[in-house]
Amino acid sequence: MRIHLFGGVGAVTDDGRPVDIGSGRSQAVLAALAMTPGTPVPVSRLVELVWGDAPPRTAEKTLQWHISRLRKGLGPAVIVRAGAAYRLDVRADAVDIARFQRYLREGDVSAALAEWTAPPLAGVDAPGLAATLDGLTEQWLSAVEVDLECRIESDPQAAVGPLTELARRHPFREGLWALLMTALYRVGRQGDALEAFRQARHNLVEQLGVEPGPRLRALESQILGHDDRLGERREAAQGPARPPSGTENVASIDDSTVGNLPHRSGRLIGRDEDLRVIDDMVAASPLVTLVGPGGMGKTRLALAAARIAAGNRGWGGWLIELATIRSSSEVPRAVADALGVTQRAGQSLTQSVMTVLRSRPAVLLIDNCEHVIEGAAELAHAIVTGTQARVLATSRERLGVDDELVLVVGPLDRPAGAELFHARALAADRTYDRRLYRDEVDDICRRLDGIPLAIELAAARARSHRPADLVARLDDRLRVTGERRTGVPRHRTLRAAMRWSYDLLAPAEQALFQRLSVFNGSFDLGAAEAVTDEASTLLDVDGILGVLVERSMVDVESGPFGRRFRLLETMRQFAAEQLRDHGQTDPVAERHARWCLRQVGVIGGLLRGPREIEGVVRLAELWPNLRASVAWACRTGQPRLADALVRPVVTEITLRGLQEIGDWAERLLAVTSQGDEDLVAFWLVWVAERYTQSGNPDGYDDVVSRCGEPDLPLSRYARAYVSGDGEALRRCLPTATSELRDQGEEYLAVFLEMTSAGTLLGIGRFDEVDASVSALADFYRAQGPPTLLHWALQTLGYSASFQGRRDQAERYFDDAADVDLPEGALSANKAIEARTAFRRGHRAQAFRLLRSYIDELIETGNVIAAGVVSIEFITMMAAIDRLPEAAYMIEYLEGINDFGALATRTLVAEAVHKVAARSDTARAGASGNRLDDRQALAYMRDVLGRLA
Repeated sequence: MRIHLFGGVGAVTDDGRPVDIGSGRSQAVLAALAMTPGTPVPVSRLVELVWGDAPPRTAEKTLQWHISRLRKGLGPAVIVRAGAAYRLDVRADAVDIARFQRYLREGDVSAALAEWTAPPLAGVDAPGLAATLDGLTEQWLSAVEVDLECRIESDPQAAVGPLTELARRHPFREGLWALLMTALYRVGRQGDALEAFRQARHNLVEQLGVEPGPRLRALESQILGHDDRLGERREAAQGPARPPSGTENVASIDDSTVGNLPHRSGRLIGRDEDLRVIDDMVAASPLVTLVGPGGMGKTRLALAAARIAAGNRGWGGWLIELATIRSSSEVPRAVADALGVTQRAGQSLTQSVMTVLRSRPAVLLIDNCEHVIEGAAELAHAIVTGTQARVLATSRERLGVDDELVLVVGPLDRPAGAELFHARALAADRTYDRRLYRDEVDDICRRLDGIPLAIELAAARARSHRPADLVARLDDRLRVTGERRTGVPRHRTLRAAMRWSYDLLAPAEQALFQRLSVFNGSFDLGAAEAVTDEASTLLDVDGILGVLVERSMVDVESGPFGRRFRLLETMRQFAAEQLRDHGQTDPVAERHARWCLRQVGVIGGLLRGPREIEGVVRLAELWPNLRASVAWACRTGQPRLADALVRPVVTEITLRGLQEIGDWAERLLAVTSQGDEDLVAFWLVWVAERYTQSGNPDGYDDVVSRCGEPDLPLSRYARAYVSGDGEALRRCLPTATSELRDQGEEYLAVFLEMTSAGTLLGIGRFDEVDASVSALADFYRAQGPPTLLHWALQTLGYSASFQGRRDQAERYFDDAADVDLPEGALSANKAIEARTAFRRGHRAQAFRLLRSYIDELIETGNVIAAGVVSIEFITMMAAIDRLPEAAYMIEYLEGINDFGALATRTLVAEAVHKVAARSDTARAGASGNRLDDRQALAYMRDVLGRLA
């Protein structure tokens, strides 16, 4: 099926047979659907397009009749119902107008003009389509101008006739008069060319009250002066010139271009790619809207883009500032005043603006539309559908106009933010040296969310505050950024920029925005609903959240488990201020904590089973919010709530080295009464884990001195564990695990049995460890989690190694390496990989692998694994006759704990004998001082770095 709208409305089948589509009104319905083939058009919109502002009372029923009539001719499958809408179900290229517009987008002017056989919808009455038809006519005239400009280059005489006719039919279109003047001059008719100018001026002055634009005036001067350039033949244009991209090109635009766009103020930093994207958008659509929160630099970016678009088209560029007006009804006046348009008799102000823009194409930058969004959208729609003008708009939300393209203006990336800071700081203080403050400035830009206004305001204080001073004050971003004396009031402080957006929200939107400040990371819809109070349960949280996203108050992003929302930290701090002013901080924080409690319970279950990998990802997503809830529970003296929040995921400190859990344990103990001995004893276990991993047993003693050490099985276990006393651990382990089972903590009881196995190996309890850990490996293989299966297999591998069963040990290590581990799981895999590479003769690779493992241990603070590393290091050094280095680490390994002493007697026994056989080597390797774990790792790292 093919639909034609040029020269009337009709349809033919693919084999060329005409289709009966009924009366003129039925044709209008088909035309309304065919303007957007394949897109559902709501019934209410169809009524508006077909009947305009005065539809009959029975319009919807009448519409149904016409749809039925059309289906009889076209077939029932061509027009389909889609909810409360109808859709013309044909390919876009089956409609001649769609082909015309596609050719224009592709720059094929000749093909587009070939489609335009006659004015569209000739003889069909469809009042609501009048603006669309005007827009099509504008597109056709623009194409005709391009075509005639090409013809002037090759045969100016042939172009005179069509141009004369078109200029008289469209007397206000300056582009046609300019082409006619050029063609007349080129065929030697200078007087006629000047007469054409006088006729054009008469039309504009007498009927519109405006003087000719700069293009016509400049052309008149060239004709009078017999400018040689008028006679030159130029390469024919095939469409409007594409604007250059990149900020480096902004400087090439002639600032004398007519209009009121302000001159550039400094280089636009970090927006080259955005300018390229806007360039493509402006070429594809007459309306482009830049959206984003306050302070993101939308206006400055739009000004640069508007200068590019206007300068390269030879059009005027006009800034229309809407921030000072108060209602949508004032928008046309603001545009008219900026353009110098006077309302003409018999025309509305909008119509007068459009009349001028039809004769004088322009790029309009309509700035700050958010508070008069309806008026801005209505006028923008009228301009882009009825004139050739291009509109760039800035707003906190999209205008919602057909064919609008939207660019979300985001924060600057770290390098661009730092460059902006340095530039503004140097402007404020000529003695500023960017080389001295790179790290501090990176931190400032990161913590200010890359918001250009915030960065500029902070940098402006460089004269009185060093960057390090600003970093120290960044907990209050809204205060540390200070203020500027110039510019519009809403941009003088970051708080003012936030306030401008906030004040535009409805009360219900403000209430939800305030509550969302409790989230320190991303959150989903359910979380947003969870922090609303009972009085707000009737609110449409989903709908309001959508409004906040549209208005750039809340960001939306894709997470691994669906759509997530987030507030920029500066926005969050502002919202938190409003929440505090309304006295709602603690009630909302409590609801947030209860939500976290439910989330962490689910995640804890995942972490303990076969879906551990998913649990790790979900915990990382929850972590910033969990951190905030734990801090609030401790700050408000609720240790039991803090305990409930952390206990389900407490083993992550052991499995993945999440040291922050150790910090939470200490904060929790600080607010727990010493009389609550069960709670104190439980959390001492995880304090012990923290200081064991970090190789700092004295840190555990400091905590005990503050919170006490009850005489309970768990606290006795913690003491034995942190001291590395294998015999003491063996004695207290059964009672500690029994106590956990009495508390319903079966998983944690088994977990302690697993993590104690390494210490028990150190005191030679091989049979005991093999029996218990083999059973655990079978359980973890069936039930999960994968990390504990991996640990069990590696433990069995070390046990077999200690007992001289090398082949069995290798099988265990290979099986452990095959386990699919979550991101961040602590593992000795790299040490074992290094051993394997070394045995196969790949020594440099082995050194690099072992050094990389050391880097990970130092970075995560898991320095207790230095003993495992030293086993491989000593073996490698002895094998390549680096005996002093081997001797140095043998002394360390032997003295760290029972595990190290046993490893010295068994796993590195050959190296020990080789070193002992060389008494001079032994003396050279002896340090006389006991290394701690971190020092040992640093030493091995340096040696391996030199060897690799």
